[in-house]
Amino acid sequence: MTNDEDHPTVHVPLLGEGSKPKMVVTPDCEASRKCVGTVVLDPPSIAFAPEPFVRLLPLDASTLPSVNVVNEGQVTLTITRLEVTGADAAAFKIIGNAAVPADVDPQAGFNVPLQFKPFSEQQTDYAADLVIESDDPDAASVTVHLTGALRPNLPPVVCANLIKVKPRLDSEQDFSSSTFWAPLLVPPVTGYDFSASRQVDPDAEYVIVSALSNPTDQTTCTTDPEDGRVQLTYAWHFDSGPPGAVLPAISVPFAGGARFVPSKVTGEYRLTLTVADAQGHQTSVPIKFSVAVKQDLVAQLQWSGFADVDLDVHLVRPSAVTAPADPFSGAFDFFQSGAAGKTSGDVNGWAVLTQKNNPGAGYDFNWGSPGTSDDPRLNIDDTGSGALLENVSLNFPENDPACATSRCNYKVLVHYFKDARTSDQGGCLVDGGTGCHDGEACGCPAENRCVAAGLDAGVGSGRCLKAPRPVVRIFLKGSAVPAKTIPLDTLMPADELAMGAPCQMLYVADVRWPAKNEVGTLPDGGTPPATVIAIGEDDGGTGRIASPVYGRFGRRQPGEIRACSPDTMLSGRDWYTEQ
Repeated sequence: MTNDEDHPTVHVPLLGEGSKPKMVVTPDCEASRKCVGTVVLDPPSIAFAPEPFVRLLPLDASTLPSVNVVNEGQVTLTITRLEVTGADAAAFKIIGNAAVPADVDPQAGFNVPLQFKPFSEQQTDYAADLVIESDDPDAASVTVHLTGALRPNLPPVVCANLIKVKPRLDSEQDFSSSTFWAPLLVPPVTGYDFSASRQVDPDAEYVIVSALSNPTDQTTCTTDPEDGRVQLTYAWHFDSGPPGAVLPAISVPFAGGARFVPSKVTGEYRLTLTVADAQGHQTSVPIKFSVAVKQDLVAQLQWSGFADVDLDVHLVRPSAVTAPADPFSGAFDFFQSGAAGKTSGDVNGWAVLTQKNNPGAGYDFNWGSPGTSDDPRLNIDDTGSGALLENVSLNFPENDPACATSRCNYKVLVHYFKDARTSDQGGCLVDGGTGCHDGEACGCPAENRCVAAGLDAGVGSGRCLKAPRPVVRIFLKGSAVPAKTIPLDTLMPADELAMGAPCQMLYVADVRWPAKNEVGTLPDGGTPPATVIAIGEDDGGTGRIASPVYGRFGRRQPGEIRACSPDTMLSGRDWYTEQ
């Protein structure tokens, strides 16, 4: 009111709208952030995933169940209490800064991550409440019910990969990328089999296997569900290999990895990876791979237990055979059958050495088409001081001219080239007549033969030496499983072939190869298989070599060396019967 005569009273209308804070509490466990658990919105609750008593690797806070607190009012919300209560409150922990009182601006909010950790191995179930109090007049207190359960410590999750192979003559093959790991993250029920997907040559320099699909991420395979890779231990162990193989020694190039030099013996190898966590729980995964030359025809010779004895494997091409009636025709065909006498029809250690010792002379092993793709290879040449194993291989055997229109025979032979052993089982005498020939028993102890010494070694004093017993395995089309073992390794009692003295040669097998015009002639587009014929096998088909075929090549060298010069075929019979 005023003393204004015209307007003693003026009315001014006043309008206003009241407001209050509004607290909204929402439990959250989105799978998109790798959270594991179950939430209910009304009434709010969180059921945590079962947890072990011990966890060495801290959980990522971003993956924990949480409670979102939002102020949907128009004025500031003040949180006055944020606390876990109840008998099992110690098992549930608020992660991060939870200081109260705390003011929350309108339309703002904050997140409360929660972790469940059992405090006793004797208690299975846990329950508590998260209490949130504020100055919201309509919901001054909100309770989120929390539950959790103890679970046993889980064993490690294990995967494995053969990640690197270094062939002797080629660059390293690398299979460690995520592309190669992708199909291996779930181990097959029967374990890993790399026989078909990884080529391991018999003369490879090294192989590396790994358990770590991602070396920089502890949560990826191999990992422990509770501890990642904290305090994991890795044990690699070779379980088996093919007959005659010495299982490789294992070194550790990095945690979770193993490095070894593969045995030179062709065949299947098995090893086991065992991973243990800090609580002693273990997971084992079997691993299988093959050592094999991935070529069409492979002949492997072994003479285990005869160190200082040098046996040589020979592979003779069909077109090198000039006298079909002679079982040894083509053997030691040194640079005679090709153009200008430069191509050898018999690949063996002696011929390969001759070629290497005459660089520029033009000697070769060109057995088929131009180029080297169908040339034979002497992959391993052991002189008696290593694995006592030799390996020769060939691709496209059908390219030999003799195989053009009909099946053809590749001969496999073994030559007793040298014996440098000094120990013996006593002395003996070779008379060269009816009493004793070189390489016969001649009164020596069982399994021993009288081996004469000196020039030509046909007669004279000798030593009783145990006779080498070669085993030849023929592999076809890159397989690590032999198509034929000579003598058969399944016979009971075991069958053995003995070679009596240096310069003796054993005709082991014919590999009968399909003709070139048979390639792809089967209804499914395939080619008829090759067959392996053991020379001297009995007619009953038992696999026993009842009538082995021996001959003599070369002349013995002077002195006690007991070595041959393998350049002369003296006779298809015992060469000393003529003395």
